[in-house]
Formats: sequence, structure tokens, C-alpha cells
Amino acid sequence: MTAAFYRDYVVDLKARIDALHADPEAFQTYDLTMEILARKSLVSYSWKRQKGQTDSLFYRRDTATGQAAQMQQQTAYAVFAGFFGLGQFLAATGRTAGLAEEQFAEALTVGWEYPTCAVHFAYRKRGQPKAASMKMLFIGLNGDADAATYEQALALDDLLVTARPFSSPVLWEWK
Repeated sequence: MTAAFYRDYVVDLKARIDALHADPEAFQTYDLTMEILARKSLVSYSWKRQKGQTDSLFYRRDTATGQAAQMQQQTAYAVFAGFFGLGQFLAATGRTAGLAEEQFAEALTVGWEYPTCAVHFAYRKRGQPKAASMKMLFIGLNGDADAATYEQALALDDLLVTARPFSSPVLWEWK
């Protein structure tokens, strides 16, 4: 199995998210939800505007102890910007092979060694007739060699996207 690389996709995704942060008024509606799971710690980022109302929540939770703390938006986004700056990315298919949530997370992170980031971003810019949306689950890697090492260490087959563009009932590239 050879997984598809997603570095170019993540660079474009980050540019779109940065555009939202730079000028949220340019967007009629948006719904940005991101979650990073790294070393048994979860950082969650939720920012949306619908029908003129804006809502947001940014927090960190230790998955081992369950302790959670709210974060400032800039601090939370810096965590995601760091992830998006990694050298290569693979994407998960969303198939869990029947594993429970914690088992799936442990399998996907290969024993908590690799960070993962789920992103759901839907938006419509002002004056645009059509909305765009995507929902993907990325594994962050240092580069191509690290991606090959990750693929070999992965215990489950059929977990990674092998052909682009990818679309399934639960995860999809831009549409």
C-alpha cells in the first residue's frame, strides 16, 4: 500500500484558514472545527458564524486525566499553525476497522508517536454563489522518509488514503 501525500493540500488549506483569520468579514458564513491529538493531549478549535452570529470555543484536554482548560484563540491557532508547518501529511480514510475511539486513536498515532489533526471547514465568501466544504483527518510527519516509516509501522490496512481526490460519506476533500 502506498499512501497519497497531502502536503500541497494542507498548504492550500492553511492559506484558506489564514484568509479567514485575516478578514473574517469577507466571509458570509464559516464553520471551522479542528482537533489535534498529540501525545495524549487534545487541542480543540471551533469558530463559526451563521446567520450573523459568531460563536467560538478553544480548549486543551489531557486525554489521560480528562483535565481541560480553555485557551485564547491565538494560542490555540498557533498549535494548529505549527502542525500545518510540518514537512508531509497523510490522510486517514475514516475506516475504524471496528476499533473503539481510544483504540483507533492509538492505532492512528502509532502508539501516540505521530500527531493527527481532524479539520472540518465549510464557508461561503460574501458575494460568492456557492459554499465550499471539506472534512479530513491528517497525520503530520516530518517529511517523505518519515511518511514511509509511519506507513510501515501502521498496524491496520485500509486506514490511509491511497488515491486523490478522496471522498467518502464521512470524509472528503474540497467540494
